[in-house]
Amino acid sequence: MFKPARKTSTITLSEKYYYAEFSLLEDLSVDPKPLQFVNIWIPGIDEVPMSISQYIEGKLYVLFKVIGEGTRCLRDINGFFGIKGPLGNGLDVESYRRVLLVAGGAGIAPVSILSRKAEENGVELDVVWGVKKSSDLFNVKIIAPGVKSVYYATEDCVIGYCGKAVDLAERIVNSSGRSYDLIIGVGPRSMLLEICRRAGKIADVLVSLEAIVKCGLGACGSCLLKPLPKLLCVDGPVFKCNEVIRHLEWCFNN
Repeated sequence: MFKPARKTSTITLSEKYYYAEFSLLEDLSVDPKPLQFVNIWIPGIDEVPMSISQYIEGKLYVLFKVIGEGTRCLRDINGFFGIKGPLGNGLDVESYRRVLLVAGGAGIAPVSILSRKAEENGVELDVVWGVKKSSDLFNVKIIAPGVKSVYYATEDCVIGYCGKAVDLAERIVNSSGRSYDLIIGVGPRSMLLEICRRAGKIADVLVSLEAIVKCGLGACGSCLLKPLPKLLCVDGPVFKCNEVIRHLEWCFNN
């Protein structure tokens, strides 16, 4: 069921990225974990799945990039929305010591809640964030002050490392001498496939997938991860590489 929530602010982070705050009239049923998501009902427009960026004392935050009508309305429309969630299975970060988040584009969205949970449990979190255009970048520590180190990669080569996030992450892991016991990939499927192929021998690797999510309850089948018998909304969105490598390879080849 949807819970009513009023959008109280929208902050412009960069040319295309925004950070919206919602005040829930009724708290979420459970405290969300990093990498869980919600479905946001935009009255008269659409229902869109959004990664939970942060949740504190009845305040829900989502970080998003405007890519279509739903996210454009999410940016521009004020008033009341519906929130369903938290949905999916999240990450229990406290069982790790040092974690590397490799984010591509809008995959940076869960960094706020991930950094807070890491800081609360004495876990060191480093972040690699890659984007195509440097104008998309913003200072990650504005929304995630608990992150230890942030590394930026841009494909237009204006800011930070010239290239892709996976290449920068591999360079950091191989040259810094830091030992990560968990690497998390969040972003485009092509990036996640590369992370699984390269990093599996270095540390535990988890990837967070995206799909078209409608009901969020496993009933409609819209988020089936072909050719696997898995649904993102109930089996994910977080998976071990060996659980979804066939799906990532299928997406790459189709």
